[in-house]
Amino acid sequence: PQSADLAGHFQRQTTRLIEHQTHIRGIWDQEYEAHQHQQQPPQQDSSDDELDRELNAALYASRQDTFFTASGGSSSQGGQ
Repeated sequence: PQSADLAGHFQRQTTRLIEHQTHIRGIWDQEYEAHQHQQQPPQQDSSDDELDRELNAALYASRQDTFFTASGGSSSQGGQ
């Protein structure tokens, strides 16, 4: 009698687990679809050109201040 009860118990638990997993998967799929529909395709032509200009301006402006040091040494040596 105990083995039948145990088998029934595990069958019920397995069924509950599968139902729960199916439910969670459905919710994740709904959330994913909703998020995908919120995304709008970017306007590539003007935004890429504008981004290139902004990146170039930022890189060239900061390159002199940040990336290079005086010819006499590095910043860790204090220019000596």
